[in-house]
Amino acid sequence: MNIENTEDFLKKFDYKYERKQQSITVIMDYRHHVFIDFKNPNKIVITDQLLTGNFITGMLKMSIRKAILLNIFCNILLSSIIAQFDLKFGIGLFITLSAWCIYWSIMHISKYDKLRYILTNWSKRAVYSIES
Repeated sequence: MNIENTEDFLKKFDYKYERKQQSITVIMDYRHHVFIDFKNPNKIVITDQLLTGNFITGMLKMSIRKAILLNIFCNILLSSIIAQFDLKFGIGLFITLSAWCIYWSIMHISKYDKLRYILTNWSKRAVYSIES
């Protein structure tokens, strides 16, 4: 996998991306970016970041996995505090926030992992897009 082939793949399937020297930033839905670093030809690094204003991290920038941990911690903390005053509402809030976190986490992780899989197996000529 090299930067030119990756760029051709992204163009072919109409991905939004930015190329800066030896790296590519893929701009995905819901303020999610995937960074592909080609500086070391023996080891290509693919990372992700949720930008501010998305449904999981709110005003913070972080990776999906860190955002999931943050959401679990905040969900338990907020639900516990509210449950001290109203148990039924605290439990309901916990279930609602958990469902929200699970939905958006699965959505972001599935798109990121599918793109990463396609890019790492590009030599086998994957012919589908994760945006469909």
